Amino acid sequence: MRLLVIESAVGILKASDCFSPFPTGLQKNSPICPDNPDAILRRFIKPGGTMRFWKKEKVKKEGSPSEANKSFQDFLKAARWELEGLMSREPDWFRNLPYQGAMSLEEAGNLEIEKRAIWRRVIYDAKRTCLPGLRWETRGDSLVCPECQKMEERIFSLEEYDGLNQRVMHIGCRCNLVSVRD
Repeated sequence: MRLLVIESAVGILKASDCFSPFPTGLQKNSPICPDNPDAILRRFIKPGGTMRFWKKEKVKKEGSPSEANKSFQDFLKAARWELEGLMSREPDWFRNLPYQGAMSLEEAGNLEIEKRAIWRRVIYDAKRTCLPGLRWETRGDSLVCPECQKMEERIFSLEEYDGLNQRVMHIGCRCNLVSVRD
């Protein structure tokens, strides 16, 4: 039996579901599931070979192609590289963490990587969507470092995003960047 899988905005439809003795919600000869699996393809593919629900033209923004197509994995790789550099300069990096003892060293390292990746992704998305500003926000408790305390409530404009992205977060930083629309 030939297996046909179509992925669409609705979900994944397998033509084999139509012909199995125990169909998964689809009935043989139903409008969505004809006898012939190729009929399913004809429903979704235009004569020119393109999928019906895909747009032909996408508006491309200016910038390098590698900059325009960043996935979260790209941010995680960059954050891992950044954190490894910080950890090599400071061998006792884990001693001053605000959540010390709550997790293993590996979990703490992974949390630091994720925080950096999210931080960079927020800046990237703000710049890509031309968000007017980002506000630096601390936790406001006694564990906030003096460097972050100075930045509390500072608003970075669209023109300052590149400089903000160059900033290296210290290990254990719990600050956030919050969007500013006005």
